[in-house]
Amino acid sequence: MTINRLKHFRVMNAETQTQAAKAAGVTQPTYQRWETGKTEIPKSHLAKLAKHFKTTELELLGRHPPKEAAFYDDEAPLDLQYYGECAVHFGGGGEPLVLSISEAAHVQAYHELQSSKRFIVIKDLGNRTVAIRHKAISEFYFSSEAYDTYGPDHDDYKLATPIQMPDTRDWAIVEAIRDEEIVGGDYTSDFAKDDVERVQRQIMITDEQFDELVAKGVIKPEDLAIEKAERAAETDEIVALAHTVTVQFSTGKRREIADVDCNLFECIEPLIDIHYSHSGNDEDEPNMIRLPYEGYHRTVFFNPDLLDYISFPTHKIEEDEVESYDDGLIDGDEANSDDAMVIKLPKTKRGRGRNEN
Repeated sequence: MTINRLKHFRVMNAETQTQAAKAAGVTQPTYQRWETGKTEIPKSHLAKLAKHFKTTELELLGRHPPKEAAFYDDEAPLDLQYYGECAVHFGGGGEPLVLSISEAAHVQAYHELQSSKRFIVIKDLGNRTVAIRHKAISEFYFSSEAYDTYGPDHDDYKLATPIQMPDTRDWAIVEAIRDEEIVGGDYTSDFAKDDVERVQRQIMITDEQFDELVAKGVIKPEDLAIEKAERAAETDEIVALAHTVTVQFSTGKRREIADVDCNLFECIEPLIDIHYSHSGNDEDEPNMIRLPYEGYHRTVFFNPDLLDYISFPTHKIEEDEVESYDDGLIDGDEANSDDAMVIKLPKTKRGRGRNEN
């Protein structure tokens, strides 16, 4: 049975399971079995829940068409419209950071660069949410899709995200594919078979596909081993985006922390909307950034004043955000009290449309 998105919509609507069950006209234990995927949601109740959460039945089931980066499509949502790239250079001389970003990300970064925020947070189109220290930046270049270069050092840049795949559900599938290859099991069974096959085609070339390319003369038999090695390296680079936290320091030193097992939303939350203190009160600014990447067994603290940036897998942040908010919701009779948690989601920022030449 594929994973549904009932929990996502319930939590983002700031409701407990009891409240969602009441809206569906069932008991909380029945609703819980639906949300955890233990039993299928009856069609009549699915329609009622879709109406209640102001979404579609396919959205609730996690089966809606994948979100894709939109090119030259002003009708697409701003967070999917491809703006181009941003190239960030750092005063410490570390490697530049180049991200493919949406129109929404462009508008937000453009605004935050002129603010007093300690960290600028950018979500790119390839599963990276990056917190960049404002004072570490020496140059920040925006290059729209109208340009063939990413910035002044175009030939020397390396894209941090080599694939534009903005749907975080697809990255959960990438993570499941990797888990199956490493530890075995059947992790991909939680997703629709068609979606798994589609994502596989996006991130890798199978042996069968290589055989077809050789048969068609696209690849020479004597070059097959080299082609396979190059494609495998590209696939490994893409897959790493699903499970790796990257940190670059002002010295230029970079750390890659793989298989992070902690709540990444709680790690990045202190970096969001933090302003420089003008009153001398630094209580709201973290002295250190904590990353308990193996829970009790391994924890690292980073000095935020010595960072260029820290980069997280976006799909993991979004998953952990739901878990964090769900932990704060109060169930039962307390849900209607003054102490009940109220989640206020950020308003969508509307930016100007892209100018066509």
